[in-house]
Amino acid sequence: MTTQESFLIEGGHSLHGSVRCSGAKNSILPLVAAAIAVRDTVTFQNVPDISDLQSLLTLIQAMGVKVVSFKDAELVLDTRGPIATRVENTNGYSLRGTQTLVGALLAREHRAMLPSLGGCNIGARPIDLHIKGLRAMGTQFEWREGYLVGQAPALKACDVYLDFPSVGATENLLLAASLAEGTTRIFNAAQEPEVYDLISFLNKAGARIVPVFPFGFRIEGVNELHGASHSIIGDRIEASTLMVATAITQGETKISGVDARHVWSVIAKLRETGAVVEVEGDDTVTVKGVPDYRSTDIRTLTFPGYPTDAQPQMTAYLTLAHGNSVVVESIFENRFGAILELERMGAHIKVADETAIIEGVDSLNSAIVQAKDLRGGSALVLAGLAAHGTTTVKSIYHIDRGYEALETKLAQLGGHVTRVNQMEA
Repeated sequence: MTTQESFLIEGGHSLHGSVRCSGAKNSILPLVAAAIAVRDTVTFQNVPDISDLQSLLTLIQAMGVKVVSFKDAELVLDTRGPIATRVENTNGYSLRGTQTLVGALLAREHRAMLPSLGGCNIGARPIDLHIKGLRAMGTQFEWREGYLVGQAPALKACDVYLDFPSVGATENLLLAASLAEGTTRIFNAAQEPEVYDLISFLNKAGARIVPVFPFGFRIEGVNELHGASHSIIGDRIEASTLMVATAITQGETKISGVDARHVWSVIAKLRETGAVVEVEGDDTVTVKGVPDYRSTDIRTLTFPGYPTDAQPQMTAYLTLAHGNSVVVESIFENRFGAILELERMGAHIKVADETAIIEGVDSLNSAIVQAKDLRGGSALVLAGLAAHGTTTVKSIYHIDRGYEALETKLAQLGGHVTRVNQMEA
């Protein structure tokens, strides 16, 4: 018998009040990797205390990075000492955020050796685009005993065209190009806010990166980077989750700490269903849910399109909409992992390849369901908030990977969500 944490969710309580988002999960992981390339002391503010970050900190400390302090959402790292170029996965965890260590280590030490990457099982997410771009800059790659080994005696600037605007590949190339010889241009680069957050930090540290119209970046390589302090952006996926949670419970909340421009696609889709969404100032969004809301259609796209990380939550919301909704997942082929669990709660959803057709129902019922990935797990929490009775969401370690104290924030708004330990066979 083992102990596993679960959420008990008593449905039927509307969310009301104010809540502030934590810093972005998808920013802090590449920023920590970037600190290695800096070779100095760096400080990050507005840092979320999530398990993915804790895992990454454990990993980089084994490499030689000093975690000077991590308290009150401020993280101080010292990367001036010797850094091992072989990343050891001694704790057995899977962490997708390690991918950006490739660019950082190549930029700093001209060598990187990483184990196979993990993360949520939501699709192939190949590293081919990373390798293609870094090879163009002079890196030799090979797979050796389960490790990706890259070596580059000297990184050389070049023009790189990405076949797909991959966030991870863009971030790796930005890191490597910052310390490469000459001027690199990246075309068809990812435009996600987290990419610009990384650029903001690198430029503070002495990099020379500017946008190139359309959808590109020009990086003038420098000899070295220096220490810097940077406050990371608010988590747009957490904000989207809280917005949809408000709407599905027909509540009214004020969500601060997020740039509204980063969640416009979510705002637009909520408004299409009849929810009232208002933007206040630069970093606050107010959401008011309505009864008898309408169906809508969604296709996930790269930014500024509808984010794949906010698709499962909206899918849960649309199970209770009037009419039929169509959700097309064009980024990750396995992003519908929560649908079988939603059906256990009474949802009517048909899936064919990358398309889900949702027939709205009058109500959802409580059930014992299992989180199979990070965002799908949060979708089940939202469904539980709206369902009749008490829902149990198991395997919430997935949710902890990307949300800081989600149950605390929901409870602050009046949601009845309790973290419990349960025995598992």
